Amino acid sequence: METWREDRKSADDAVAAIREAFSVLGLSDAIGRGIRPVVTRSGKAYVDLGMLRADQVEQAAKAICAASRHG
Repeated sequence: METWREDRKSADDAVAAIREAFSVLGLSDAIGRGIRPVVTRSGKAYVDLGMLRADQVEQAAKAICAASRHG
């Protein structure tokens, strides 16, 4: 059970990080509502991004690419 809790915290932290990143990009809060943490039965932590609008994904991808060139 402790491992599941640790994995859930990892997934929760990842969700918070991606929501913050989308917020910094100026994407609406609506994009963050569909994002949720998931822990599988085997204990793997995942982030389900749900269905995102294409224009928002393109904007996020451009920002990530630009940041990687400057980082």
